[in-house]
Amino acid sequence: MKQTINALGWQCPKPIIATKKALDNMAEGEVLTIVDNKIALDNLVDFANSLGYQVSYEEEGGIYNVTTVKDKDAEEQAVKQEENLVIVVTSDQFGVGSEEFGRALMKTYLYTLTEADKKPNTLIFINSGVFLNCVETGEADTIQALEALGVEILTCGACLNFYGLTEQLAVGSISNMYNIVAKMNNATNTIKI
Repeated sequence: MKQTINALGWQCPKPIIATKKALDNMAEGEVLTIVDNKIALDNLVDFANSLGYQVSYEEEGGIYNVTTVKDKDAEEQAVKQEENLVIVVTSDQFGVGSEEFGRALMKTYLYTLTEADKKPNTLIFINSGVFLNCVETGEADTIQALEALGVEILTCGACLNFYGLTEQLAVGSISNMYNIVAKMNNATNTIKI
């Protein structure tokens, strides 16, 4: 079975939601999603990979034809994860109280994660937490060290836009609320700080 979704002009998470609905309605098969922006392309690829689907794309003149192939066995393997720890960072401060001390605690927390035996699978930065991933305002070096250790780093694109920080992002990839919700829902343990 093959289905085509014309998502030209759509902003995320709409292309992902439409693709997911199409895939949910088939036991096996493929969905061709046509998008016209790189963020939608990247998010579709991340979405497919997170569920163990095969994904490929072709680009021509700024139009991306993204093919997602659902194989029942691959999906079952992706669901059979051992421990999947996701940490959601909602602020550039750790705890409530002194802002200065809270920022110092956050710096220490992130550094300590690099030294911990058990690393999170994914770090998600939302709201003012996005300041931590930026060139001039945060702890980009420490977060880059975590990424080098295999931790997936996701940053809320809407949050970056809100704070005017999209061009300042120094580490990880820009994500959207659909992908963030999926990561949290698929985690065996989610910690919010």
